Amino acid sequence: MAELQEVNFSDLLQRPNETVEKLKASRNRALRIHRRGSEDDLVLTTVAQSTEEHEVVDLAVRVLRAVMSDPVLRSHTLLDILPRIFPWVQFLPPEDRTVFAQELVDGMEAGADLGVTAPVLTLIQQWRNTAEIWADPELLAILRSPRKGDFGPVPKPTVE
Repeated sequence: MAELQEVNFSDLLQRPNETVEKLKASRNRALRIHRRGSEDDLVLTTVAQSTEEHEVVDLAVRVLRAVMSDPVLRSHTLLDILPRIFPWVQFLPPEDRTVFAQELVDGMEAGADLGVTAPVLTLIQQWRNTAEIWADPELLAILRSPRKGDFGPVPKPTVE
């Protein structure tokens, strides 16, 4: 996210008109609202700005969908630029790069339809983890080796 002008949450509550004026004057038409004692800051923007951003995301998804639906474009455009966007895809086998690209476009389309982004970020992280396995010959050999027997109970995960 681009650098946003920051105001305190108390400013929004105590001086809402001044805060809105700062919002209107900001280059990004958005403000970062800092909440003391909280890890989660907020972003204040206008409905018009939010709508424009969603339209741009929707447009990008439709462009990617069109590229993925055409085998020539897919192989000569999206798959060629994918390593520039995600350098780690070079460690994926070629057929997995195609699967990743398709899943990415499908996930972006579904996420845009629902207005959620977390599943797309999760998908990217999962594929990045897969690329790490392919990039590490020792780990790849361990995961490809046959497993025999029961390795016992799995310990309960701990929350950090």
